[in-house]
Amino acid sequence: MRSTPLTLLLSAFLCATGCSDGGGGGGGETGGAGTTGGTGGATGGTGGATGGTSGVTSGTSGVTSGTGGATGGTGGGDATGTSGTGGNDGPAVRTPAASASTLREAGEKANPPILIGAAISGSGLNDNGYKSVAAAEHNYVTAENEMKWNALEPNPGSFSWGSADNIVNWAVQNGMQIKGHTLVWHNQLPGWASSLSGATQVEQAIRRHIENVMGHFKDRVHTWDVVNEAVITDSDTGVGNPRMRPSVFFNALGERFLDLAFQIAREQDPTAKLYYNDYSIDARNEKADFVYEMVRGMVERGVPIDGVGFQMHIGPPNNEAGGADVAANLRRFADLGLEVLISEMDINRCSNQVTAEEQLTYYHDIVEACFLMPECVGITFWGINDGRSWLNSWSGALCNGQSSQSLLFNDQYQKKETYNRVMDALLGR
Repeated sequence: MRSTPLTLLLSAFLCATGCSDGGGGGGGETGGAGTTGGTGGATGGTGGATGGTSGVTSGTSGVTSGTGGATGGTGGGDATGTSGTGGNDGPAVRTPAASASTLREAGEKANPPILIGAAISGSGLNDNGYKSVAAAEHNYVTAENEMKWNALEPNPGSFSWGSADNIVNWAVQNGMQIKGHTLVWHNQLPGWASSLSGATQVEQAIRRHIENVMGHFKDRVHTWDVVNEAVITDSDTGVGNPRMRPSVFFNALGERFLDLAFQIAREQDPTAKLYYNDYSIDARNEKADFVYEMVRGMVERGVPIDGVGFQMHIGPPNNEAGGADVAANLRRFADLGLEVLISEMDINRCSNQVTAEEQLTYYHDIVEACFLMPECVGITFWGINDGRSWLNSWSGALCNGQSSQSLLFNDQYQKKETYNRVMDALLGR
């Protein structure tokens, strides 16, 4: 363990609540019209294991949180059949494996285990090199776009499962857990959903979508990003006037759409892990503080939320967050009795705003911050190799069609130095 990062992390833990000094966040989903900055398929937490080879289903730990008395993080099972972590149970620090040849092995051999995930695209599964690396290095899958509203319910009440089923079934066959992404999000909505008006129409649409989607995947998907990116600031870095994002959901129902979505999801699957996911809450900034208070209120009201996903898109136009800032944020949310996770990590080098050395430091120290905390149950990278990164074609990332150089493998699926730094963090080096 490198002494300097650990010292920073320990000091950051003392700043568990109330640290705010500007900074940034970032996010970004592929696709979606009319939004700037941050979106991002989440990759989030961990939860019950998929059917796969483990056959372990998720369960709740029954840990009660803080002052609100809401049920906190849930335990669930991991891919090896060992019970997961959540709430305030378990050891204070995760112990690394003595050695590992893949990221997946490093995560599975840690005590307690930690899920190592990737965003998977349907087109990627047509590439044998992509599939081979994805299965060998990861045990956690988030569909990059195939489980969003416009893909699953293109017309009201008419559902299209094929592309999502292909990804989910491939993950199950490879002994991987799956996180559903995402049930309620302002972006990548079909036109009919964006045009809804009035509380009754919107509530009915939310209920039908959540019940059908969760019902379809119930035996295979035990973890869900229930609400994605409900908060906005004036800057994509998470700075300036944090507030609830105007959307078809918020405009019709106000902030209660959050509670409603989680309550419907819990009714549909009482054992699933239910997460809130957002970008630009990685650093100590105004958005992170706002989301913390929003989630704390949900916990105190007894809303069935199990965890929070930190997207961790680092680089233009989003935030740059060091390991100590990430550790402080993860800790204060975990202290609410919730699981936390890194859900969509990539570190963008477009326009050289993040240097090569800074990228390596961020990858090591941010992964280390999560790994040291047993309540941090998973780390998902938003893609496999640089050439397929969503950042390459998103104008907000300033790549101008060039490679974002943001991930762990190059276009020939060879390990980069970023991979080595992540492995070092997972093995306590």
